[in-house]
Amino acid sequence: MSDSSNRIRRWIEDNNVNAEMLSFSERVYTVEEAVTVSGYPVERFTKSIVMLTSDERLVIALVPANARASTDRVRKALGLIDRPRIVTAEESERYLGQRLGGNSPLNAPNATILIDPKVLERDWILTGGGDDRNLVKIPVAELKRVVAYTEARVRK
Repeated sequence: MSDSSNRIRRWIEDNNVNAEMLSFSERVYTVEEAVTVSGYPVERFTKSIVMLTSDERLVIALVPANARASTDRVRKALGLIDRPRIVTAEESERYLGQRLGGNSPLNAPNATILIDPKVLERDWILTGGGDDRNLVKIPVAELKRVVAYTEARVRK
């Protein structure tokens, strides 16, 4: 496991979070790879789209894996003048301590987290585990308990 996935694993353990860390020998960077490697249906997956506002505030938009995040909807949800922009790989590691392809709303205390209502309708989801070889399986009720978030339609 990478340092970024180990941080999420330790956070899950230290905070008694009802979640399971799933590790794979193959990449689960894209949704297609994750579905193939894990065997779970696409409907269970989410994407954590990491963005930066013009004043460098970190935002994570959690959307269903088969949807795209809308920077304009994120802008409106946060009452911003300018749209946030998607982070680079270097910024993801610097600001969040997670690698692209493994971004997660878990253990992201410096981020504003927006969760799309479609994600909250599910009983459990799979989200990034810190890098491109790890996922976290978590009940949505548990996600709601352990993540400070705002519900907002942020998918296109």
